[in-house]
Amino acid sequence: MGRVKIARKSTFIDMTAMSDVTVLLLTFFMLTSTFLQKEPTTVITPPSVSTEKVQETNFVQVLVSPEGKVWLTMNNDTSSAWSNEKMRMALLDKVSEIYNESHKNKVQFNVAQKQAFAKLGSFGVPLQQMGEFLDLADQQEGQTKMDKWMSGEDENPNHITGIPVSWNSDENTLNEFQMWMKALRQTENDNLAQAIKDGTGVAIKADQNTPFDIIHMVMDNLQTIHMNKFTFLTALKAGE
Repeated sequence: MGRVKIARKSTFIDMTAMSDVTVLLLTFFMLTSTFLQKEPTTVITPPSVSTEKVQETNFVQVLVSPEGKVWLTMNNDTSSAWSNEKMRMALLDKVSEIYNESHKNKVQFNVAQKQAFAKLGSFGVPLQQMGEFLDLADQQEGQTKMDKWMSGEDENPNHITGIPVSWNSDENTLNEFQMWMKALRQTENDNLAQAIKDGTGVAIKADQNTPFDIIHMVMDNLQTIHMNKFTFLTALKAGE
């Protein structure tokens, strides 16, 4: 008796609905994700057993290189009235005000420079050179030139990398790093001010090979302006 042959039929799956869901999910993650900002220098943080995470909003990262150079990175709460761009512009106005109170060579920034500063992820040049630095944003390959300046790869020997910082325990003669940190606390962003007060608003990120004297200097600078609470960014030790 012969076998009954079953006719083969092609299997068709309508993927239209799946494609729609994929596009929606992709759009959602693109709009809600926080992309990692390129940092001026690469640091390898020291290992620790702490599993506590740094908050993702309303905090300022102090990046410290082994050579003692300092940069700042801000991450504000974009869902509040203080967006990252608005906060950075307010910060630039406030630090200019503090700087001009004690310096004869005043600093002043135009609208285009403030807008360029508002788009920065990290920043770290002396205030007297900040205007020249921000003017690069309108030039051809401006972002590349700004990145090279901040990372110390710029060919101009007059361009200084890093926010000026030094040992200073006198609250009446602040260095520029202390001015920036004081300006952060004096902005009208209540959420950031509260985070700084609680000790979650300032995070120090230093390379594991950074000498302790440099870390001590940064800590002493913060304590001089009454920022006594801050955290350190570390890498989770392997096996923990």
